[in-house]
Amino acid sequence: MPTAIALSFPWGSYHANPWGRHVNEAVVEWPPSPWRLLRALYSVWKCREPDLPAEVVEDLLASLAVLPSFVLPPSIDAHTRHYLPDSRGGTDKGVDAFTVVEHDASVGVTWPVELDERARRTLSVLLASLPYLGRAESICEASLLEPGQQLPPGQACGPVTAGEAAEGGSVRVLAPRSPLDVKALVARPLEVRRAGLVEPPGSYWQAYSLAPRRVPQGRPADRHRRPPSGPPNAVRWALYAPALPSIRAALATTDVLRRACMSKIGDPPSDVVAGKDAAGDPLKGHRHAHYLAFDDVGLRRLTHLVVWAPAGLGRREVAALARLAELRAHEHVSDFRPARLGLEAVGDISAVAPRLVGPAARWVSHTPFAPPRHGRRGVMWESHVMAQVAQELARRGHPEPVSIRVLTGDWLSFRRHRTSERLADGRRAVGVEIQFAERVTGPIALGALSHFGLGLFVPER
Repeated sequence: MPTAIALSFPWGSYHANPWGRHVNEAVVEWPPSPWRLLRALYSVWKCREPDLPAEVVEDLLASLAVLPSFVLPPSIDAHTRHYLPDSRGGTDKGVDAFTVVEHDASVGVTWPVELDERARRTLSVLLASLPYLGRAESICEASLLEPGQQLPPGQACGPVTAGEAAEGGSVRVLAPRSPLDVKALVARPLEVRRAGLVEPPGSYWQAYSLAPRRVPQGRPADRHRRPPSGPPNAVRWALYAPALPSIRAALATTDVLRRACMSKIGDPPSDVVAGKDAAGDPLKGHRHAHYLAFDDVGLRRLTHLVVWAPAGLGRREVAALARLAELRAHEHVSDFRPARLGLEAVGDISAVAPRLVGPAARWVSHTPFAPPRHGRRGVMWESHVMAQVAQELARRGHPEPVSIRVLTGDWLSFRRHRTSERLADGRRAVGVEIQFAERVTGPIALGALSHFGLGLFVPER
């Protein structure tokens, strides 16, 4: 019975350089090499599961020192360029190359070996503790497939012999020789170079078939080929500070962001950015600017800011917002932290902030939802919250949800009033999970102060 595992990349990207290639060559190792997989399992054993018996783990690695076959999801290669200051006062360029896959896609790996029950349990433990594969940006979730369990869908990718022609071409990956040399497996690249070797001892290059790659559906590359029509409706910045603000301070940060945006625009003010008409009356219909702060890495620290105006942003607004380079409050705000801003994107919200767009059938509170209206006497709090969420969704043109569930958590530790309000966080708020019958496209921001990022939901796959 073969041994099969599934590897998924929740962040939608796999970052790994092939052995012997410089990072700035922008080459990605795809599929993940068998050599890398065994090194990752060894690393997890030493760093995260040291109580596992050495003889069991080493026997497991020796059993897996054969050529596996892969099932690869649709993917496309991409890269970003980073310019960093050097010691001479200039800049050094660094290239981060990666393979992009769908967030819910998986790579299937199958070894033609049958493991006993103890080895399978050991492999399952190691896979469950695997934090990333490749570079640290490659957050990875791995699991052992049960006998008879179907492999994830995708294109088959298997080893080919030297005289065998692979349709669509082939790619070289580093593989271990059998019997496995564990000492060679864990050797550092520096040690290999000092020994005068090009490849690690106990390894060799193996050709794998590589069928023509299919591009993931709905990825940014597709949108770049056919940009959305109409004016841009979103601007995104990255936050830079000695210590990033807590996600609980989202409302303080977005309140300062709105004032900074209005200051950059100057006179005459922009109705869309201010959210008010020339007479000072609030705009209706939720088509004006939303100021959103969110955590894009899962550490409960604000990493990015977005101004999203469904009605669109004019050239004057875009030019002004693009000049915004820092956030500073003119008065003391206990939970606000000054920060530098790095402009990252201008365009349609689907490309500027895909983290907030989805689509997905399940949406969960990123910041707490505050009902815009008080509950009636005798109505339970949870019932009031669910009714208010349903009404807010209908007002914003979203479909009727299948279910609405109130979530427990530290929601009352979030700021729930603007810096100009004197409520001392008396506004009630709570986390909510919304389930739709089918995938819904965001952003979804509901309730009181939703234009300042309160009541912001993120998709859950």
